[in-house]
Amino acid sequence: MSDAATPLAGKLLIAMPGLVDPNFWHAVVLVGVHSTEEGAFGLVINRPLSVELNEILEELGETVAEAQLPQVLAGGPVEPNHGFVVFEGSGQEPDETALAVDSDIMVSGSTETLANLARGRLGGRYHLFLGYSGWYPGQLEQEIEDNSWLVAPLNTSIIFEVPVEERWTAALRSIGVEPGALVDLGSGAPS
Repeated sequence: MSDAATPLAGKLLIAMPGLVDPNFWHAVVLVGVHSTEEGAFGLVINRPLSVELNEILEELGETVAEAQLPQVLAGGPVEPNHGFVVFEGSGQEPDETALAVDSDIMVSGSTETLANLARGRLGGRYHLFLGYSGWYPGQLEQEIEDNSWLVAPLNTSIIFEVPVEERWTAALRSIGVEPGALVDLGSGAPS
């Protein structure tokens, strides 16, 4: 059974150098949902935004004591004004909107979950993503078949410990691939 035929939820997608779409150039995507009937939903974990999380919390009417807040990331080109929180689940489901990606990672679109995480009420590490990445049924499977993506097991340290600018390299190395060994068949970095 090929990677393209197996469920990809809870996996990381690693963009191959030839994938020159600027939304996915050297991207690493956490796949949250994948089915052959409905397609796939994922969040790019290595695209920082220039907006600060405390600014977003203030817009939501939340005040958080001075603390080191995580970076806000661009989850993808679809609905860039919609937020999603990826957080360590600790076996708890904080609200009905939370989705267990695997036993350790949850995704929620709830502002209440974001506020609780920022206040330290849920504990664990987290990131806020604005926007998401989506594929219609069969599209992601075809892109994998076309060698646009490599598939890797979920590694929470890549999401929460590795600096954003090093996540593509770290994800490749997690599956034994050295970035310099990849052949770029594309036209280079997008402008």
